[in-house]
Amino acid sequence: MGRKSVEQERKVQIVQALHRCLLKKPFNETSVKDIAAEAGVNHGALHYYFKNKEEVLLFYIDYVITLYKSEYNDWLATRDGAITGDRKFLSDIFSFMTDRITLNKNLSKVFIEIWGIASYNKKVRVKLQKAYHELINVVNVIIGYKIGDSEVTNRMSQALIAYFEGMSLFSVIMQPKDFHTADILSWVEDWGIEMMQRHDPINSK
Repeated sequence: MGRKSVEQERKVQIVQALHRCLLKKPFNETSVKDIAAEAGVNHGALHYYFKNKEEVLLFYIDYVITLYKSEYNDWLATRDGAITGDRKFLSDIFSFMTDRITLNKNLSKVFIEIWGIASYNKKVRVKLQKAYHELINVVNVIIGYKIGDSEVTNRMSQALIAYFEGMSLFSVIMQPKDFHTADILSWVEDWGIEMMQRHDPINSK
């Protein structure tokens, strides 16, 4: 195993520890020693890979985006890599995003914390903006097969990402009796697919 592979493994080990730490207490109350202890590494060893806990957080954001893009690509490979604009595929995409990301409460709890940090920390805000641009671009590719207009595609992609992130927040904050997640997800899925079909250059002729 090469040096870079070992270094990458250690970094992943550390950011996964940060994730677990942030499920217990806020970032500003989490110390480098806390992260090191959770990761099972020496405090000094952690500083070999990251200068401070902010660097750990920035790497964590990249790690999460890379992880879920990889999961999406693996999922897509089970469909022989076929991206299509048909209703079944679009419905499956909605299900993938809601099941793997939106309704992942632990991930949502951590990102609620990161959103708060991004409101006053420019480096975290820029990193998060880059991450969301990447997600929007992924959705652009998916729904672009159904929508001929690139401007409409981009607006709809932004709206969908905003929706999924909002649902993440609500799934953590709201009580199930007051917020019927499954019904809302189903309704928005139908609405989204209907909007895509409305803008389909083939169906609109």
